[in-house]
Amino acid sequence: MRIAHLSDLHLSPDHFPERTDAFYEILHKCRALKADHIGITGDITNQARPKEFAHARGILKEFGLLDPEKLTVTIGNHDIFGGPYFAEDVLSFPGTCRSTDYESKVKEFHAAFRETFEGSSYFSGPSVFPFVKTVKDVVFAGINSVSRWNSLTNPLGSNGRVEKEQVRRLKEVLSSAAVKQRTLLVLIHHHFRRTEAPASAGTLQKVWNTIESGTMKLWKKKRLVALFREVGAAAVLHGHVHDHEAYERKKVSFLNAGATMLAAGDGQRRFHLLHAGAERVEHADIRMTPYHRSKRTAALA
Repeated sequence: MRIAHLSDLHLSPDHFPERTDAFYEILHKCRALKADHIGITGDITNQARPKEFAHARGILKEFGLLDPEKLTVTIGNHDIFGGPYFAEDVLSFPGTCRSTDYESKVKEFHAAFRETFEGSSYFSGPSVFPFVKTVKDVVFAGINSVSRWNSLTNPLGSNGRVEKEQVRRLKEVLSSAAVKQRTLLVLIHHHFRRTEAPASAGTLQKVWNTIESGTMKLWKKKRLVALFREVGAAAVLHGHVHDHEAYERKKVSFLNAGATMLAAGDGQRRFHLLHAGAERVEHADIRMTPYHRSKRTAALA
């Protein structure tokens, strides 16, 4: 299978219409590359508003992607809590997160892309996450890594946590013979890389790195890495930080497509194109030209 891995689209037709144009361009590129399947690892919307969910759904429907054989999605923190638009909004944003109905937002996300979940198995009670879906010889495991709001551990709604019970249930199903005979890809929003600033970093970069490490972290990531290694995950796909990278932790391969829409560094947008074979997964970097950003800049996490 040829699988395009996208992440962090942050679609907002009212505030960032240029991202809609960019998304169309990306989907046309996926079509030109003859991708069999697309995986999107969260932050599909920017503010988790009904209009944004309907907007994203409409575009995917236009491309014929509301199909479990063609698309797999998992949820990101912006799809539940949204995010502050401007720096001055950060002070009031914890209150917004506190008042968010977490379960209702998860259900809203599922409803927006409900067709893509058809045929999935769910392993965490009434919740739609985590889920496991088989498409041909590939097993897609989708995890909700968005932590519930907490004034100490998740004040801005951007930190992640996968509860112990979810890890236990995942281990049961992903250790089955049916999964081990196929290529396993894990889709999760939060990242697993370290967020240390390079020695050459300036003061501003070091300050941002300190903020990022405290408000964009995944709690208890070691037990997840151990699980992925134990069940033989071919690759773990994620986003959250707006970089494009491939890295390894404890012999587990990770692919970050966080620069699909909001590219860092040179401003060049990128996503991964995976070739999932019987024995291993290879990937290529697909580069897109930058687009002109709106004058309204968001504090995105």
